[in-house]
Order: sequence, then C-alpha cells, then structure tokens
Amino acid sequence: MRFSVRSIWKQFWYDLVIFFREPFFALPILLLPGVFFVIYAGSMAKDAASIEGFAQFLPMYMILISFLTVFFNIGTQYVTDKQSGIFKRLLLSPISLFNVVLTYSLRGLLISILGFFEMIAIATLVFRIPLSSHMILFFFAFLVTVIIMMLLSLTLHGFFKNSRQVMPFTIIGFQYVLFASGLIMPVEKMPVVLRWLIYINPVYHMNQILVRVWYGTPQQIINLIALAIWVAVCLILIQFQKGFATDK
Repeated sequence: MRFSVRSIWKQFWYDLVIFFREPFFALPILLLPGVFFVIYAGSMAKDAASIEGFAQFLPMYMILISFLTVFFNIGTQYVTDKQSGIFKRLLLSPISLFNVVLTYSLRGLLISILGFFEMIAIATLVFRIPLSSHMILFFFAFLVTVIIMMLLSLTLHGFFKNSRQVMPFTIIGFQYVLFASGLIMPVEKMPVVLRWLIYINPVYHMNQILVRVWYGTPQQIINLIALAIWVAVCLILIQFQKGFATDK
C-alpha cells in the first residue's frame, strides 16, 4: 500500500527540512500573518466604534491573511516543483500523487497554525480585543477551513504547468477573493447580479462559518453545503491531474 502514516511523516519531514533550508524564504512566510494582522487591525481598529465591535472582524482577517500567506504560496511552489520536474520523478517512484498533495497541505496547515497563534497573541496583547468564549471550537473550525483552502489551492494550481501561466491566475484570484468575499463590502449592498460571484466564492462561506462559530450562533446549512460541494469537486479534479503533474 502506497499510503502509510510513516511514509507521510517521513515525506513531510523532508519537505520541512527543504523549506527551512532557505531561512530568508521561510521566515518571512512564518511572520507575514502577524505583520499583516498588525497592519490591517491597526488601521481598522481606529475606525471601529469600540474594541468589542471590532472583534467581529477578527475571523474575517484570519481567513484573508491565511489566504494571502498560504493559498498562493503553497500553490505557486506546487507549480514550480512541477516545472522543475520534481513531480515527474516522485510519481515514477512508489510515492502517489495523494501523498504529494497531503505533504503540501500539512506544511500549509503548520504555517496556518503558527499564524493563528500569532494573530491571537497580537489581538489580545496589543489591541486588547476580547476573544470568543468558544476558542477551542473556533480553532478547530479554522483548521478545517485551512485544510479546504489548501485543497482548493493545490487543485486549482494543478492545472498550470509553469510559473508564467500561474501569474495571471494569482493576480485575478487575489482580486476576486478580496472583492467578492464580503470582507470589504457587505453583500446586502451589492447588486443582485454581483452577489452570485460572492455566493460561489468558498472564502465567503468560510468567513460565514467562522463568524458564527466565534459568536456561538447556529450555522446556516447553505454555507456547509457550499464548502462540501467545493471539496467534492476538488477531489474529483485531483483524480484527473496526474497527467498535469508529470508533463513538463
């Protein structure tokens, strides 16, 4: 059997060793969540009516910052490794595409966990933002959304063969998530036609779920169904991407 916990751990460990071998690349990625949070929270907290009122934006910024620091970083390296022929050599070995995807996802998850605690520490120690009374549940909900985010990243980036192809997607994808996720403009104030661009955006549903977990309010089934559909689509598409991974 090509999948085992031991083989995944060994592959994940090697991936981390390679990642930290270039500290000028690794350290900024690890520190970016805290830096971005200070910038965003610092600018928005001044305009908020109260610190308690600003607390509702904390889940939004955590999702947005995780998207900026993890989604494109992991996805772009995924494409770069394909371009350099690493995947072709890996997939000719006993390592499966599932193992490769899982290893990338685990590293993205580790970066997100570190970023989570960076942002929580800054929120409480610097801005004195009151935390949720459901922090344990919120943490696990955050991890689930990051896992889905990683799956989306690796699936979408799996269709690109080189970094030149992926650059337009990075620019357009960032703009789409930023303006069509309800993070900047409330959905209710947007034209009806444009709302559909938000409703198909998985980041929008991630934000809705985390905000409800933060306040301990019941979830809306539509948000859960939307993410479940995205996960199913990604799992299906990954099955067809072995050719993209091996072509150079």
